[in-house]
Amino acid sequence: MNKIKIDLVFLPSEATGQTIYSENLSKKLTNLTDLKLINPNEIFLFKLTNHFNNSLALKLLPFLIQNKIRKQSVVHITNQELFFLIPSIKNKLIITLCDLSLYSYYKIWKKKDVFLFDKAEKIICISNSTKNELLKKFSLFEKKAEVIYLASEEIKKSSKDVRKKYNLGKNKIILFVGSDDPKKNFSFLLKAFSELKKENLVLVKAGIPWSTQKNQRKKFKEFIEKNNLQNKVKFLDLIPRQDLINLYFESFVYVCPSYYEGFGLTLLEAMSAGIPVISANNTSLPEVAGNSGLFFNADNYKELKGELELILSKEKLRKDLIQKGFQNIKRFNWNKTAKETFEVYRDVLNENKN
Repeated sequence: MNKIKIDLVFLPSEATGQTIYSENLSKKLTNLTDLKLINPNEIFLFKLTNHFNNSLALKLLPFLIQNKIRKQSVVHITNQELFFLIPSIKNKLIITLCDLSLYSYYKIWKKKDVFLFDKAEKIICISNSTKNELLKKFSLFEKKAEVIYLASEEIKKSSKDVRKKYNLGKNKIILFVGSDDPKKNFSFLLKAFSELKKENLVLVKAGIPWSTQKNQRKKFKEFIEKNNLQNKVKFLDLIPRQDLINLYFESFVYVCPSYYEGFGLTLLEAMSAGIPVISANNTSLPEVAGNSGLFFNADNYKELKGELELILSKEKLRKDLIQKGFQNIKRFNWNKTAKETFEVYRDVLNENKN
C-alpha cells in the first residue's frame, strides 16, 4: 500500500516551540508517511532575495513553495509565520494553530487573516485552550478544529559544568526560559525575586533578547541596578541546547509567569529534568502543568513571591511536586502526537473520497 504523501511546510528557528514541534513531529512521521519537508530558507531563489527581509522575496515565496509541493499530497503548515501562504496552496491543506496571540494579544492579525483558516481541511490546535479561544471568537471553525498536544523530548544531563561555565556558583537557581517580550512577563518575576530575603539565590534568564517593545532589556537592567541585584540576576540569552538542558537539571525551581501561552513546552522540560514548576494560571498553562505545579495570578506578583517562598522553605512540597511532574509528563508523547496527526491526514483523505 502506498503511504500518504505529506508535504510539511515549516520554518526552523533556534529555540522556538514551533521548531521543536516541527522537528519532533517530522521525525515520527517519517515511518508513517511519504514525508517531504519544505523549508523556505532552503529555496535558492528565496535565499538569493534575502529571505523575509525583502518584499520581492515575500511576493515570490507563494509561487516558490507551490512549485515544491507534490501533486496529490496533503500540505501541512506548522508555522504560523507562514499562514500568509494559505491562499496559494492548491492541495488539501492542514494547519497547526499554536495560539491566537497574533490576533488577540499582539493585534497583528485581522479578522480577514483568521478567516483564511477556512481554506484548511483541518486546524490542529496544540491545546484545548487554543481551540476554545478560536471557537469562542470564530465559531465557524467548529468542525475543523482538533486538539493534538505537543510533547517533551527526552532530555539527559551531560558532564558539562554549566555552573562553572556561566559563573553561577553554588546558589539555588530560579530559572526562567523565554524572550524579553512583555508577553513573557519576566519583569513580574524580577519584582517578586527582588523581595525574597534569602541570600543564596540567583535568577537565571535563558532566551533570546527579542521583544516587541524597544529597550526592554535596558528596563530590566535599570530595575536590577536600582535594587542592587547585579550579582543575583544572570542573562544567558541564546545558549547551546545541551547547556540549557543541563541548566534545567541544576535549577531549584522553574518559573513561567507568562500572560499568554498556546502550550508551555518549557513546563514539560523542567518536569523532565526533575525540578518543580511555578506557573501563571492563565491560557494553556494549567492544562499542561496539571496538578504538578503551583499557580499564581500573572497580575499579582505577591502571589508569585508567596509561591517562591513556599518552594524555598518546604522541601517535602518540592519533592512532592517533582514526583507529580514525572507522572504528568507521561501524558505527553511525540509518538502519540504523530499518530494522532496521521489520523487527521487519513480522515482528510477519507472525507474527500466520500
